Amino acid sequence: MKNNKTLLYGLTLSITMSAPVSLLASVNIDLYGSARLQAEAVSPDSDATYATGGNDSYIGIRDAYSRIGLNANWQATQNLEVFGQLEIPFDMANFAVQDPYDDRRDLRVAQVGINTNHGSLAYGQMWLPFYNAISYKVDRFSSYYSGYATLAYFRAYNAVSYYSPSYNGLSFGAGIVMKDESDQADTFSDNRYQFTGTYNKNGTDLSVALEQVDNTNDDQLLGVALGQQIDQLYIGLKFEQWSAKGSDESNATNLYADYQLKKYTFKAMVAEVEGYGEQILHIGADYQYSKDLKTFIEFYQQEDSNAIANRKAGSAGDFADGLVGGGNTIAAGFRYDF
Repeated sequence: MKNNKTLLYGLTLSITMSAPVSLLASVNIDLYGSARLQAEAVSPDSDATYATGGNDSYIGIRDAYSRIGLNANWQATQNLEVFGQLEIPFDMANFAVQDPYDDRRDLRVAQVGINTNHGSLAYGQMWLPFYNAISYKVDRFSSYYSGYATLAYFRAYNAVSYYSPSYNGLSFGAGIVMKDESDQADTFSDNRYQFTGTYNKNGTDLSVALEQVDNTNDDQLLGVALGQQIDQLYIGLKFEQWSAKGSDESNATNLYADYQLKKYTFKAMVAEVEGYGEQILHIGADYQYSKDLKTFIEFYQQEDSNAIANRKAGSAGDFADGLVGGGNTIAAGFRYDF
């Protein structure tokens, strides 16, 4: 990761030093950030165990994916826009530049690309087409425990993505995650190929997707998801199926709904994720205090090992000595965007 950062900073500096003043003046730069912190009361199941230590309940604080970032856009021609994005995580609970789930991950997004009349093409570390089309339709909670009820990967390093324009509501996406042998987060030892198709019109958002892994096991992930907006009511349905040679299939099924009532949004989801959480229940409520400040309270319950982990720790990297087994948690916190 250090080498990648050094290269990124070096390229940025050299471009800045050599670019004409008129060009730099035409680049639109937007700095942004989001502070997200929660207090939580965690209760592991009685049969759960830690890799190190016991399985006692605890009360503490946890970061809920705080980040700071930069967007840059340059309108090169009428039909060509060049863009870049850099986004870094900041774990407020541990006061460290790291992701609260994986302490190896000190970079969320680092991509460059172009927007044209024929679509968007990007390279770098980014959100993947499969997640954007399928998993995101039910990933709408505010706490740290959002987004675990899926078999898909969220982001990847050394990836290329393409998103087509919308043709009367119909659009397509494709991505390649190229294998990388480094030990940084969000890398894979085999190439991954993703293809998506989406119909989005009049409140209906329907997507299908495929991820194919280029390995001897022929790993494959299929997904279909529906998001339906009906006035203040939103309903999300998701189904994923993972398969590989010589292994049993694993399925993930989600039913999500939220309802907006003035400044409140009430949320609920039930899910079954085979091999990762099993039966999951997630309910909560948001209160939009102002344009930039939102508060939330949520209850999360898992039957088997999934999101719940040690105090101030996630479940990947050096955090991997986390909780093994089921349990539940109540979390209350805030999100402040700036």
